[in-house]
Amino acid sequence: MHLAWRSYVVVMLTAVIAIAGIWSSDPTLARLWHVPAALLLLGLAVEGLAVRHLQPSARIDTATPAFLGRTQAAAVVLENRSRRRLTLEYAPATPAGFEAARAVRRLQLPAGAPQEDPLSLLPVRLGPQPWPRLPARLCGPLALAWWDISLTPQAGCVVAPDTLRGSARITGFASGSQVRRSTGAGQELYQLRGYARGDPLTRIDWKATARTGELVSREYSEDQHLDILIAIDAGRLSRVRAGVLDRLGLYSNAAARLAEIVTHNDDRVGLMVYAERVLACCPPGRGLAAVTRLRSALTQLLPQGAESDPIAAAISMRKLLRQRALIILLTDLDDANIAASLARAVRLLAPPHLVLIAGVHSGEIEALARAVARRWEDPWVALAAAEHEARAARQRLLLQRLGAPVAAASAERLEATLLERYEALRRSRRI
Repeated sequence: MHLAWRSYVVVMLTAVIAIAGIWSSDPTLARLWHVPAALLLLGLAVEGLAVRHLQPSARIDTATPAFLGRTQAAAVVLENRSRRRLTLEYAPATPAGFEAARAVRRLQLPAGAPQEDPLSLLPVRLGPQPWPRLPARLCGPLALAWWDISLTPQAGCVVAPDTLRGSARITGFASGSQVRRSTGAGQELYQLRGYARGDPLTRIDWKATARTGELVSREYSEDQHLDILIAIDAGRLSRVRAGVLDRLGLYSNAAARLAEIVTHNDDRVGLMVYAERVLACCPPGRGLAAVTRLRSALTQLLPQGAESDPIAAAISMRKLLRQRALIILLTDLDDANIAASLARAVRLLAPPHLVLIAGVHSGEIEALARAVARRWEDPWVALAAAEHEARAARQRLLLQRLGAPVAAASAERLEATLLERYEALRRSRRI
């Protein structure tokens, strides 16, 4: 309970009367302060009893599932079932998987009608998110005090990986790229381009040549069905923030969207999530069923506090994959503690598989290495940052020498970089 301004006025009046009674020689006046004090206590008692029957109900109105990293509209719906207008203050508490404005809100609830208070939610963590109690206080009927109450929405929301927005089409190579012929593979016309020396005569499109007056060659793309396994590192460093999401959330969104694009090409896609052990595993599959299974596994993910073991994950991948596949490993590329084990994991997988390693490259450390010194400790910070960048560059170079392409990009560019690498590997038929 917290006294309202009206109660403070009564308290001040009681104090003034009591002081006047002390200074006065009239015994009646000395006891006069008992009257406002008794009225205040009586009014608080009446309010305390009345508030028990005036508490409104609450519910959360929002769409489910929510998509990770995508701002979502919601509303707190408060229903006043009493016959009088109520004044309510509450703090919009949210589950750990959502972020929202924390400012205390004051509402006037009309009698016998619901009142909606809109909210803007940002999902930042995967999985089921049960709604917590909303701390609130209700102004009493006599406006003497604010009475603490607890609103229980009895609601929940599931946060799932984000989906593709817009077109899922992948752009092709520039003109002049060569496609290798494979026995038994079907072909379809990819594009027309200018004749290049060495093109066979059977590839020349004579009708287009007649229209343009220059030799024009046909370029074909060949049907291929690939096995792709997306491996996500959910270890200790996956809790590091990368923009509005942590790295696990960023990797999960990239994996879910990549799976949608992969199925458009009729490739098979699977998932493995690991930390010190394998946490989730989905064998490669084709079509909507594979995407649904992958998204369901991602929805249950939480970052782990243990160190990652990529060697144990690589052994599980070798057992899972029966034929040559593209393994896209989403992990931290800057951690020196797992550099040796990551290199050993690549040696276990390649060959026969092709391993593409991708991770977030933070521009903050690079900015520290190049920042102008303004304080006495700035040169030492710059030296430490430069050493960190050099160590990460050596680790990426080692992985590339082992035959594993490396994609290190900012949080905003990671997904686009992954799609570009996937397209390039598919077009060049390195898988």
